[in-house]
Amino acid sequence: MLEATSDEELLAALEKARENYPQLEQTIDLHRQVIAARSELQIPVAELDASKDEVARLIDERTPLIRRWEPAWDVDGFTTLVARVCEIGAANRVELASLFDEVSGLLTADPERSKKLVSNYLAEGGIELPELPDETRGVLSFVLIHSLHPSLMAFSSVLTPLVRDEQWYQRSCPVCGGGPDLGYLEKEVGGLRLLCSRCDTVWTYKRGECTFCGNTERESFAYYLGDGETYRLYVCDNCKRYLKVVDGRQMSERPLLTLERVLTVGMDVSARREGYR
Repeated sequence: MLEATSDEELLAALEKARENYPQLEQTIDLHRQVIAARSELQIPVAELDASKDEVARLIDERTPLIRRWEPAWDVDGFTTLVARVCEIGAANRVELASLFDEVSGLLTADPERSKKLVSNYLAEGGIELPELPDETRGVLSFVLIHSLHPSLMAFSSVLTPLVRDEQWYQRSCPVCGGGPDLGYLEKEVGGLRLLCSRCDTVWTYKRGECTFCGNTERESFAYYLGDGETYRLYVCDNCKRYLKVVDGRQMSERPLLTLERVLTVGMDVSARREGYR
């Protein structure tokens, strides 16, 4: 597996990218401020009684490790970070300020409800609030991902080194069970690697099928090339999901995937405009 990127490394890369991609200044500034805020929450390395043998057994059983060991998350630190992320989001995306305020209240006003929501999100990877409009759900997902990132990174830093990548080949993260939000075609052999949207773990998956539903039909699963053939947008009409993919074979150096996640925001906009999610 690829080594995880530290927030410090990502912040430095975003600073450089701000100069090279002036058209993405607003997006980069938002992420720089959010990542700087989450890096201030110091979470100690998780103390887990995890052995290679037990991890191997769970991976063989196709069981994400989060179902055996639970990430420790500091409720007070989480609540403080939620408020800060929502404040930054509202300031940088004025048109979404009311939604960030709503999400802040949802995650901080009622500690018991918040704890239940977060526990369900960690265990199942979803948000059980069907009454929320899609736009609000998107903001809530953004806030949860960043506010839980310190805890999930402390969790994954212990378990990821114990995972044998070739044993997995599943559509969800072997560590936290989260779904991918970016793919990478390896420079050497063109193998597909997936980046977890929650804990930044990178794992291998097979090419030629939807990474969300497994669809392999050419009529309903395809990809579109971006400028310069460096980027691909995979779309599935079976589940209406999409995946951004960076083609390492078209790049001189290995890309920083957590940076590419931010720089490819235009692909997110294009996909969602066409009805994918």
